[in-house]
Amino acid sequence: MVLVLINPVCGDKSAAAFVDQHVLPHLNTANISYDFATTTAPNSSGPIVASHPSRTTVILASGDGTLHELVNHSSLTAQLNVVLIPCGTANALYGSLFPGVDTATTEGKLHSLRAFLDNRPTKPLSLARTTITDSPKTINAAVVVSTALHAAILHDSEELRNEHPGTERFKIAAQKNSTVWYNASLNLHGPVQIYNPSTKDFVPFSSDALSGPFVYFLSTVNVDRLEPAFVITPLARRIPPPPQSDGATCDIVVLRPLRDPLLSTDTEDARKAYAATTWAALTGAYQDGAHIDLTYTPTTNKEAQISEVGPALSDIPVLEYFRCTGWDWTPVSGPEGASARLVCTDGAIDSIPEGGNVRCCAQGDEATVLRVSIFA
Repeated sequence: MVLVLINPVCGDKSAAAFVDQHVLPHLNTANISYDFATTTAPNSSGPIVASHPSRTTVILASGDGTLHELVNHSSLTAQLNVVLIPCGTANALYGSLFPGVDTATTEGKLHSLRAFLDNRPTKPLSLARTTITDSPKTINAAVVVSTALHAAILHDSEELRNEHPGTERFKIAAQKNSTVWYNASLNLHGPVQIYNPSTKDFVPFSSDALSGPFVYFLSTVNVDRLEPAFVITPLARRIPPPPQSDGATCDIVVLRPLRDPLLSTDTEDARKAYAATTWAALTGAYQDGAHIDLTYTPTTNKEAQISEVGPALSDIPVLEYFRCTGWDWTPVSGPEGASARLVCTDGAIDSIPEGGNVRCCAQGDEATVLRVSIFA
């Protein structure tokens, strides 16, 4: 007996119709018994699964947010095997497990279901366990934990959801925050590696502390993309992390504007000028992850400053790409740190209190109470 669970309001609100027309017929043909349930409110998915008598396998027609609810429900323990039916807006986990698949087609949405029907092995997920100062809860993320611009985009895009239900709302929110810098410090948990665009490989990183200001900070587990075409942490696929048995890791992308050779101080003019670099980096993520090889070319011409591949080893990478076991993000105190206090975990937004910080640690399924695997 499996549980078919639908979030009827995610994405373009087509999950119920899709399951009825394209998922249930496959289960009936395969003589697989199932129960059927629908979420009724935010955070209702966890209690539904926890109360089901056979809760080992769930066919989940939703976006990443509903899976986020499940991995954070305290009553769920032991093993949970999930069949993903991508019905959300971005479907980051599904897009990463099945890269290149067109989820606008019926067949494109059924790859995880077919893996289940074919009895293929499941893929265990790592979880990013996140704690915020003065908060009694630990938040588990199966996709992304972020601050700075990415968290601001997710925060502001919620106001645009009804008017722009697709990914366009993220671009609108990004434009709104294009000149904001975020004052915080970042400590990385070791061992820490950094990507070298010249050698196209990771090398040891000699420090574990980074100072701001920041424009972009994002950490992922299990995924190389946040949308089917937005490949923000491409090395998660190109240079796969070690097995979970060797310790779970997260991939981190950082954009710090004062690493730009032409900028020395945080001014309004500097923020406006640097917005072009931010867009070049984010646009590169839509070019199969080309952003991680962007470098600052030594020149006094700001418009000619960004090159896809720097001609000299002395060229400075625009982004810093790290792989490590976790991190601490600490906004500076006072008004200067206010914008740096938003935290995004799989799209859910929380706030860091004044004087506090957020800590994130990657954990494999052997270190978690709930072990989650995906049919892929």
